[in-house]
Amino acid sequence: MMRFSQAPARMHRSLAARPHSQMISSRQQHHTPQAAATSQASTSTSLGTWPRGCEIRMLYDGDCSLCMKEVNFLRKRDAAVGKIDFVDIAAPTYKAEDNAGITFQQAMERIYAILPDGTIVRDVEVFRRLYEAVGLGWVYAVTKNKAVLDAANAVYGVWAKYRTQITGREA
Repeated sequence: MMRFSQAPARMHRSLAARPHSQMISSRQQHHTPQAAATSQASTSTSLGTWPRGCEIRMLYDGDCSLCMKEVNFLRKRDAAVGKIDFVDIAAPTYKAEDNAGITFQQAMERIYAILPDGTIVRDVEVFRRLYEAVGLGWVYAVTKNKAVLDAANAVYGVWAKYRTQITGREA
């Protein structure tokens, strides 16, 4: 199981101005599709303040217009139950140390969520768990099948790689 302290150190041009504390060291190793797990234990025990009743913390890019459509949809569905803690990684107040050590750069490369026990989930599993939290688990239920999840993650990986260019987020 790969720890996020071994995450890639790719640098987007638009991220160059981020504080050093939010960057990944260039000495750290790259993810490989074979090594990357969709769910794993956090290497950090810090989760910041965890809102009462929340089952999952979603890390999202508040400067991504398409991402915000999804976030707003989920917020509306979650308003009555409060199971999702929404954390904007683009906010100046975002701190990796309050989010299981997930840096801004890591969160820009893929979608991440954190469970109350510190488990980190990523990629399509995040969407499955978020939709389950708002009573729409059937939408992503098929991804509980490993072959389907692997295929969905492959497609998502292409989207994640080009998301900033497609949405106009990259400067």
